[in-house]
Amino acid sequence: MANQENNQEKINTIGIIGLGLMGQGIASCFVRYGFNVIAYSRTAAREQETLSHIAGSFKKLIDRNIISESDIQGWEERFKYVNSLEEMGDCQFVIETVGESLDLKRYIYKTIESVVGKDVVIATNTSGISISLLQKELENKERFIGMHWAEPAEITRYLELSRAKETADYAVEIGRSIGERCGKQPTILNYDISGLISNRLMYAMMREALYLVEIGVADIETVDRSFRNDIGWWATLCGPFRWMDITGLPTYAKVMEGLFPDLCNADKAPELIKEKVDSKSKFYDYQENEEKEWEDMWTDFTHDISELVKKYEKKAKF
Repeated sequence: MANQENNQEKINTIGIIGLGLMGQGIASCFVRYGFNVIAYSRTAAREQETLSHIAGSFKKLIDRNIISESDIQGWEERFKYVNSLEEMGDCQFVIETVGESLDLKRYIYKTIESVVGKDVVIATNTSGISISLLQKELENKERFIGMHWAEPAEITRYLELSRAKETADYAVEIGRSIGERCGKQPTILNYDISGLISNRLMYAMMREALYLVEIGVADIETVDRSFRNDIGWWATLCGPFRWMDITGLPTYAKVMEGLFPDLCNADKAPELIKEKVDSKSKFYDYQENEEKEWEDMWTDFTHDISELVKKYEKKAKF
């Protein structure tokens, strides 16, 4: 364990288990920053999808003059797809990013523990399952951490690290070091909590948004517009606490006293979203290719906003 802690900069081979959209973005990030990636997915088609995702991500970075061709030369040689978990024995750090199934995740951890070194840190990208619960059946519990990424993983600086009850400090420190080497600004939680910081804030917002539509205050587009033109305007630079600081704490305290009792406190998913899931529909109607255009626009926007934030963070000396 001490050997791992003292050789963080020598960790260059990352294992990624699960190559959905998030896994593909994480792979892009690691490859961009010079890591070797050994990746596995239960779906064989994910290999080509991931290679295409990485190539597309790099093209956008090159087109924006963020990186050059020489910065990523030979990246294909640093991405290796394997057909079984047993082929991941050379990994020096492993992150699992499969669906939110406790049984599946535990099967993966049991298998991967049998093939990697005993001091190799194992991380999960889960956003909803307790880190301590996932850790429970591991042989070497001290090396397990939560490592939560945001979409698009290859662009955003977000990374939340959380420790389970028996996680060792060295494991968290290794996660932090790897995140910083990938251009992230890791946030480290003091203890394990379901949903982490970002998801708890986000889902509180989503619950209230759904509630406002359900009780007829406004339609979906109107709620989106209000959120986008107010909270979306300041949130990236300030965050909730700095925003309250600079716009008046006494006012917020007074409003909270009157408003909090009226906010939604439901403990189940609202019927509005259940109906959409059951009918396999969405909140908006999309024409052919329109949803993909929104996804591409979101990626472009993320690039733009990241450059704008850098400009103002220099002034704020973050």
